[in-house]
Amino acid sequence: MEIICQDCGGRINLADRVGFREICPTCSAYLHSCVHCRFYVQERCAEPQADEVRDPRAGNYCEWYRAKDPSTSSGEDVKEGRTEAEALWRKLTGKD
Repeated sequence: MEIICQDCGGRINLADRVGFREICPTCSAYLHSCVHCRFYVQERCAEPQADEVRDPRAGNYCEWYRAKDPSTSSGEDVKEGRTEAEALWRKLTGKD
């Protein structure tokens, strides 16, 4: 898996997933943070069930975290993820 550090722009190759305490080897930025998540759009989290995080650059333990896909720069993966999350939420709550 490859991600791009949102602080220094470095490309980081990881074996499997981004761990809770994973940091960028170049600038030591936390990689399991809001700014590195595919749901973080326009300075806020697009995942409706995620808890609010005070510092989006700090490492966190959010269970909804999904690393940004470096091959998509348009945010299409975020829109797709939000659509899926909203559909699941409507199904679970019975609100169609």
